[in-house]
Amino acid sequence: MSTPPRQDSYWEMPGALHASEALTPTQCWALATTQSVGRLGFFHEGCLNIFPVNYFVLDEHLYFRTRADGTIANSYLEHAGFQVDVTDRNTQSGWTVLANGPATRVEDPDLLTTLWGKVSEEPWAPGLRDLFYEMAPTRMRGRRLSTAR
Repeated sequence: MSTPPRQDSYWEMPGALHASEALTPTQCWALATTQSVGRLGFFHEGCLNIFPVNYFVLDEHLYFRTRADGTIANSYLEHAGFQVDVTDRNTQSGWTVLANGPATRVEDPDLLTTLWGKVSEEPWAPGLRDLFYEMAPTRMRGRRLSTAR
């Protein structure tokens, strides 16, 4: 039987070289506004799906566009999750924000006028994406990770 390799002093202390800080909802919203692509988690045909979507933030609501005949529009979105994050592999640091709540189709004409007038990235997915969805999170949380100082 061979002897296992010698382990350094940090082996028994997982994460000893890293720090983690919980973010407030206000910090989460501020970080979410800095990005334009996130991941929408939802149930479809009994399976959890996670799709990347282009999005933007307006008045602490998340908005994204999809197709009326697509998977998202024909899925159960009452208990959806939305995640956005930024990582830096070189510094082993970054942040992640997770929003939970229902995603609902936007049907208010005044709000639709506002949304269509907002400058935002076109969805990366092909096809006509003319259906807006809104997520008004019931829970917003996040973490910032970095190397310990």
